[in-house]
Amino acid sequence: MSRLIDRLPTPKQAREKKVIVLSRSRVGTFSLYQALGILGYKPYHMAEVARGGIPQMALFEEALRCKYLGAGKPYGKAEFDKWLAEYDEIPQFFPEEFIEFYPNARFILTERNLESWTKSMNNTAVPMFKSMRGFPFSAIRKIDPFVEGFCSLHIILEAVTYHGKTCESEDGVELSKRDTLELNEKAKTLAPRDRLLVARLEDGFGWEQICPFLGHPIPEARYPRGNAPQEFQKMADELLMPRIRRAGLMALSAILIPALSIGALYYLKAVKRQ
Repeated sequence: MSRLIDRLPTPKQAREKKVIVLSRSRVGTFSLYQALGILGYKPYHMAEVARGGIPQMALFEEALRCKYLGAGKPYGKAEFDKWLAEYDEIPQFFPEEFIEFYPNARFILTERNLESWTKSMNNTAVPMFKSMRGFPFSAIRKIDPFVEGFCSLHIILEAVTYHGKTCESEDGVELSKRDTLELNEKAKTLAPRDRLLVARLEDGFGWEQICPFLGHPIPEARYPRGNAPQEFQKMADELLMPRIRRAGLMALSAILIPALSIGALYYLKAVKRQ
């Protein structure tokens, strides 16, 4: 079966993959994404996926489907080089592949207390997953291609994170917690020890850990730390709210224009009879 990635041209040049973050979401990865940008890297994150629009969302979804849901041949190095040609720091969900394909990169694994991780997921990702499956997005996605791609990707992310179950499933939540611990241990086993930085959020994580590891002087800018739920909501609002408003206007037009046309028709008939 033909894949989207197969229809992409091979890039003339792909950036060297310098840093690979092996952590799953909600373990300081958004702050780390911002920090790597300050240091001059071109990092990949869910924010980049959404800003990249329909093509990026579709490729990410396809890569997830192929690896986790058996929807096609899983991506190899050639496919990742195509998809992520412009980036020198690349996303999680593919730790085994990235460690194998880019052994000269430096690897960062951030860990977090499981209770804190679950709380952060419940404050950010879980509400997003729920909203993607319900109204109004279930209706808006039918008339807006971007919202369709955004919803579809998040539904797949939920399925991967919770093993085919929903974020409301007790079994799914327990499996996701188990994954978080097992994936951390797998990353520590597979990544070259001399090229791996393991940091625990509760012990403090910032420039003092990252910069010596990556060979950078500590910048004057403070390490980016914000209110994760608020930043998550802000990003979602910036991306989705204009499209929700536009979809509402489209739906309103779909109702009003036929109604006005019918009204105009009756008016013209009435005029003719006078």
